[in-house]
Amino acid sequence: MQSFTTRLALPLLLALLTCGSAWAAPAQDPKILAAGRALSDQFEQGQTAAIFARMTPAAKEAVGGSAAGFAEFRDRVLREDGPESGVIVEETRTAGAHRVYRRIARRNIGETPTLMEWTLDAQDRVVELVVRPQPVAIPSGKLGY
Repeated sequence: MQSFTTRLALPLLLALLTCGSAWAAPAQDPKILAAGRALSDQFEQGQTAAIFARMTPAAKEAVGGSAAGFAEFRDRVLREDGPESGVIVEETRTAGAHRVYRRIARRNIGETPTLMEWTLDAQDRVVELVVRPQPVAIPSGKLGY
């Protein structure tokens, strides 16, 4: 026969885990998610001129100063890291008037995933693009290592 505490503990634990997982993951903004995915897909497909046209002057300068410089930047990313082979995580957030889309994905070359982060302003212009290696912590069942 189970004790009263044991019978209550399992349903309570399940309820807490269910609520906890809902609190742990912030809600994704569907508009930011769609915009970030579209920009990332354009980048992967080499549609850099269309992206460059949407960039603010500061963002254009940061990616090479010209559409050709941005295309070279994209080519270097694919040459060094390979094409994207799978998304690990996507996140959206707002920072003041800016909307931010973060995507960490595996690429075909190397073992370190790549972060691609797009920051958009209220007019849907690209304010900033960050592309860099992004190590991801892998959970371990062993503590103290």
